[in-house]
Amino acid sequence: MKIKKILNNNAVLLKKDGKDYIWLGTGIGFKKKAGESADVEKLEKVFVMQQNTTAERFSELLENIPLEYIKLSDDIIEMAKSKLSIEMSDTIYVSLTDHIDNSIKLHKEGINIGNQLSWEIKKFYSKEFDVGMKAIEMIKERTGVEFSQFEAGNIAMHLINAQLGTSFNQSEEALSIAKKIKDILSIIRMHNKVEIDEDSLAYDRFITHLRFFFKRLTRTNKQEETNLLLAHIIENYSAAYETVLLIEQYLKVTLNDDEKMYLSLHVQKLITNN
Repeated sequence: MKIKKILNNNAVLLKKDGKDYIWLGTGIGFKKKAGESADVEKLEKVFVMQQNTTAERFSELLENIPLEYIKLSDDIIEMAKSKLSIEMSDTIYVSLTDHIDNSIKLHKEGINIGNQLSWEIKKFYSKEFDVGMKAIEMIKERTGVEFSQFEAGNIAMHLINAQLGTSFNQSEEALSIAKKIKDILSIIRMHNKVEIDEDSLAYDRFITHLRFFFKRLTRTNKQEETNLLLAHIIENYSAAYETVLLIEQYLKVTLNDDEKMYLSLHVQKLITNN
């Protein structure tokens, strides 16, 4: 394939069939010019960029970031995809690579950026946080730079954002959901005067339910028909149902019977599991 642009000695940009390709390899861009063929023998990694804007931003990064950081970021992303079993937006290559490069630079200058939401991320996005912890181990092994758990939270947020979409607003949405989940757990604790076992299966199922629950709230929330089981819930699990009404009031939404029923059942399990 023909080279479209030389990014640095170790990275070149190519284009074929309307797609942008970024090839990495030690010396792959050395003494090369646009229009010449790329040296396949020096190829170590290929990035296929689906969006032109992402390719442009990634190309700009590659001109100034060490090859070892680019490879490190890619290895973390591949590890995340494997452990989380998810597909991610191409933007993760830009955001995470830039973040790792910047964090290492700041750390070497004695500046460490914290994350006030690390607790929420660890509790409500535990899989992503675990990947973040593994990522900071990889960073230490490869660069000698040792980060705290705060950095694991920062990396987890980039992974969460890449799952949800490409905009900063969607990252803000993830943070908003984490806060709402924390507040809902507080409502359950205070109204029912219970401690919640956060290591229990009931807790894990409830958190999973809430994460999808908030996604459903963004869609049409009409009730097709009355849920006859809700009356049974109200009669037999009155405390749980009252808690759901408080949650509904807190969220300032009108929940249909199905949502009330499922939330009540999950709350009841948390109460009885106490």
